[in-house]
Amino acid sequence: MKSKSIQKSGEKIRTAMVGFGLSGQVFHAPFISQSPAFDLSYIVSTGSLAAKQYPTAQIVPTFEALLQKTDFDLVVICSPNTLHFEQASRALKAGKHVVVEKPMVINSTEAKVLINLAQELGLQLIPYHNRRWDGDFLTLQHIIAEGFLGDVMDYEVHFDRFNPEITRASWRYLQKEGGGTLFDLGTHLIDQAIVLFGKPQSVFAILYNQRPGSVVDDSFEVKLFYPNITATLKASVFVKEPGPRMMVHGTKGSFVKYGLDPQEAWLRKGKKPDVKGYGLELSKFWGKLNTEYNGKQFSGKYETLPGNYMSFYNGVYESLSKGAKPLVAASDALLNLQIVEAAQQSFQEKRIISLS
Repeated sequence: MKSKSIQKSGEKIRTAMVGFGLSGQVFHAPFISQSPAFDLSYIVSTGSLAAKQYPTAQIVPTFEALLQKTDFDLVVICSPNTLHFEQASRALKAGKHVVVEKPMVINSTEAKVLINLAQELGLQLIPYHNRRWDGDFLTLQHIIAEGFLGDVMDYEVHFDRFNPEITRASWRYLQKEGGGTLFDLGTHLIDQAIVLFGKPQSVFAILYNQRPGSVVDDSFEVKLFYPNITATLKASVFVKEPGPRMMVHGTKGSFVKYGLDPQEAWLRKGKKPDVKGYGLELSKFWGKLNTEYNGKQFSGKYETLPGNYMSFYNGVYESLSKGAKPLVAASDALLNLQIVEAAQQSFQEKRIISLS
């Protein structure tokens, strides 16, 4: 069924946000509230912070209470992973378009059900994979598109942190369903690999339970095998001195990059995305490009393109108001979950898992 357009072009999209933890506070509310295309109409939260930060939004205490309302168009789900399927399903059945935080749901079976439901109802289901708009990833895409690396032969990317104790969002490590670093940070790295290379042929993974009390993986190493490329995705909670963020090697050159995209740190400080300097990376973190292109040798820093998470919500507006194809497809989130499941199976069975 063709997706329903919710309003005429130019009208604001009335939006309800479910949850006001880190995800809602940092990655969603600042962009919804700053965009002229959206109206942050409702926030589901039991705390006082949401009302303090967004006084024009109506605060409702429960998801049930939200569904009693009818005067909104879009639901943005920022609740814990295990709630995504039920809340997204009910929002769709209530006739609302849905943006849902990654991972979209906690298994591929739920993902298929949710995708089919949205299609049957003619509604948009858009997974939130904001790291497509990290500055380093945008820069890498540009470098590859320009041909500076030739054919990419080896790709390694890290999302490392130093969190030797379980602190924030402890539920991620104290429950097996939808928990662990692979579900948390790994889905970002997998999504970026999907954007660059598509569906891998097979998957191999090592998962590490390292911190006391953790019942799921704290760190991981996942290898995605393509016909001519191996993509290595790694994350650890025991990296006090970070190594390269990404190392990409091709037939004509290499690109090596240190440092994480600055947007999250900026937003965590309460800064807004419309302030001058947002998304710009300090030159000391620019990556090094070493290549021979058009007969000339270049080896030196390559300026990082500005990161811009607002691009995601610009895309949501284009999809809901003009019928444009979503910038993040629900089918990509399904493939992401299938790769996560293959990685878990690979670790359990100590073998490479083929993706059919």
